[in-house]
Amino acid sequence: MLIHARNPGPLTGDGNNTWLLDGDEPALVDAGIGAADHVDAVAGALRGRALARVLVTHHHADHASGVPALVARWPALEAAKFPLEGESGWRPLADGDTIDTGRASLVVLHTPGHAPDHVCFWDGTTGSLYAGDMVIAGTTVMIPAGRGGGLRAYLASLERLASLGPARICPAHGPVIDRPLDLIREYLEHRRLRERQVLDCLARGTADPDAIVATIYGSLTPAIFRAARQTVEAHLEKIREDDPKRFPAPRVD
Repeated sequence: MLIHARNPGPLTGDGNNTWLLDGDEPALVDAGIGAADHVDAVAGALRGRALARVLVTHHHADHASGVPALVARWPALEAAKFPLEGESGWRPLADGDTIDTGRASLVVLHTPGHAPDHVCFWDGTTGSLYAGDMVIAGTTVMIPAGRGGGLRAYLASLERLASLGPARICPAHGPVIDRPLDLIREYLEHRRLRERQVLDCLARGTADPDAIVATIYGSLTPAIFRAARQTVEAHLEKIREDDPKRFPAPRVD
């Protein structure tokens, strides 16, 4: 069941999706931001029963910061995520773990790239993939270079998801994706296109990320410009890794 997190914004669109998997041990995929009406909506859907656990796809605030509000409503709630170094207070998830909700058995898939701790939850029985920020219909995903994002890891994670052959993707933003393989292929081709565009800029002597963003994307709002710049930096990082002699990393004096 989709329950909106009530947090619209320039980078979240209409707001985050959280997904209630109802059963003997009800679980919520992603925590939202702690909006009172979101917590009330989860409680209403549970009809007086307790939420057993929240499964967080990654540490970004729009996915994880709602955990304290959920714990305040359900003190015995178990909060689980893939651990980052130095984190505590979570049930740690690992790639390949299985989580039983009483309704579905979910397999944890570590899918870094958008974030180092990003995971998806795979229900192989129904072919449903709870994919966090891996894909969003109608737009692309930011790869935040310098904040734990990595394009090479992200592309590998997309390929891993495609290999599952999901029937549907339940994303953290936007509508349910009913043709997942088509969208994943579009994502992979889009990243190849962006790489060619960045390479063209470099060939013309344009190496500054801001100038590359302006060339490729045109006019953007400040918030979207910052997101595009981080993704361009992720492309530059991959290009330098692919051919360090031709494209050495900039010196830091």
